[in-house]
Amino acid sequence: MLNDEIAKKFIERLTAYTNYNINIMDEKGIIIASRNPERIGTFHEIAFEIVTNQKDMAEVTANSEFLGVYPGVNLLLKQNGVPIGVIGVTGTPEEVKPIALIIKMAMETMLEYEYQKELSNKRQNLKERFIHQLLYDRDPDPQELRILAAKLNYKETYLRIPILCNNTSGKKPEAIQKKIKSCTLHTSQDISIITRNKQVLIFKTLPDHTHILSDYRHIVEEYLKEFTTGAKEYIFYIGTIQERFSNYQNAFLHCTWLQKYADSSQKNIFFYDHIDDYMKNMIPKIELHKVFHCLKKELTEKDIQSCLEIIGSLKKNSYNMAASSAELYIHKNTLAFRFDKIRNKFNLNPLQDTTAKEFLEYFYYYLKNT
Repeated sequence: MLNDEIAKKFIERLTAYTNYNINIMDEKGIIIASRNPERIGTFHEIAFEIVTNQKDMAEVTANSEFLGVYPGVNLLLKQNGVPIGVIGVTGTPEEVKPIALIIKMAMETMLEYEYQKELSNKRQNLKERFIHQLLYDRDPDPQELRILAAKLNYKETYLRIPILCNNTSGKKPEAIQKKIKSCTLHTSQDISIITRNKQVLIFKTLPDHTHILSDYRHIVEEYLKEFTTGAKEYIFYIGTIQERFSNYQNAFLHCTWLQKYADSSQKNIFFYDHIDDYMKNMIPKIELHKVFHCLKKELTEKDIQSCLEIIGSLKKNSYNMAASSAELYIHKNTLAFRFDKIRNKFNLNPLQDTTAKEFLEYFYYYLKNT
């Protein structure tokens, strides 16, 4: 359908460049825009005939006796191959025909631009609604999520994993999103989002095969490799694999948890490497307090700082004494001496006893968060 406002704007713009009288008629043959305001709203018989019979062009001479028609050239307007109206240029047909063809082309180009712009706006509005429900709605409706996703051509049947980009380069998120989407391994089923915190979030599609548990890291790293080549200012937080849109919010929250609590010395940080810390973080603080507060009272401030430093480093380095001593910038024997003091304090040996190791790590977590 031909939009009256667009037709009027087109005539207004052309007025600055030509003195020819131009009329635009809708599919019913009614003049909806004209350089001659008196003709707007009147019936144009030739235009109606052109649309009805889908004729590409009709030339009208001075001797013609059609209703509401002046001499000139009238051309069929199409949008996506569908007749939507007629554009006419008044004058001697031989004289105005080249001008009319150019004006027709310009009009159809403008209509195509407006159509694409409208489609883009509709998709953007749909995507905004989809993102809001996907990430921020407290109780998203799974069926509505599927309906919105279908309109955006996103399929729920794919497994996807969230990748949250932490950017320290100062670049605008729109530029980062555009660059990521231009990468070779980005597909139309990868959902790209700019969050409320102006961070780029990608729900990366994973292939449907039996080795996904062992291959997902490689898939993510290969996907990011092209984008990060030569760039050191990005850290990526990779959340949990999900299959239902209604669970994507949880996966996104896993990314934000990583960003807040995980050590950022690596460039690609996977949630599944931090499950123990996450589960401890989910324990209500009051429960830890009930278990450990009396034990903490038996320690001096120096003891507490030593526990935090030594246990924290050993835990991070899988109880590798050499790696921990290097990280703490102390001699290996010094580390062993301090660790022995902690072991003797509790009469535990976490290097040989799994239960003792679990106890010390929970105690460490309590000290760290109180």
